[in-house]
Amino acid sequence: MNLNDICQLFDYTEYANHLALDAAEKLTGEQLRQDFKISHGSILGTLAHMAGAEWVWLSRWQGVSPSEIWTSETFADLAALRQRWREIEAERRLMLEVLKMDELHAELSYRNIKGEPFTLPLIQQMQHVVNHATLHRGQVVGMIRQLGIAPPAVDLLYYLLAQKK
Repeated sequence: MNLNDICQLFDYTEYANHLALDAAEKLTGEQLRQDFKISHGSILGTLAHMAGAEWVWLSRWQGVSPSEIWTSETFADLAALRQRWREIEAERRLMLEVLKMDELHAELSYRNIKGEPFTLPLIQQMQHVVNHATLHRGQVVGMIRQLGIAPPAVDLLYYLLAQKK
């Protein structure tokens, strides 16, 4: 995997995350906070977890290992969550613009939320972030479907096809 590949995966992640957020914005407050008894409970809780995980990993790549992650209680509403998420995306894009191939494959140490030390190549950490978002977007889409609402198509295939237009 090279820099272009990981940049494309993060572009896809942002594209699909925005679709999920757009769909969530059409829901009522009650629907956003309904506990579906999966993942992080509600659509808002799962979206907050997704954004929080992206913040945690970006922080680690910048040399800081946070000891907590965001929850639905972290944000006053979905608009506040979206705004903070945009800031994370912008910071990550800046990082990717200056990242060198040797840095991408270099070992990078961090501490998890519990403070335990780990080391993995940066590229593997980045692949995890993309995969983590895909997992939880699927849960958000499932929760939206359970509400009787048609969810957005967030698969990589749809992103790739949209890029050809």
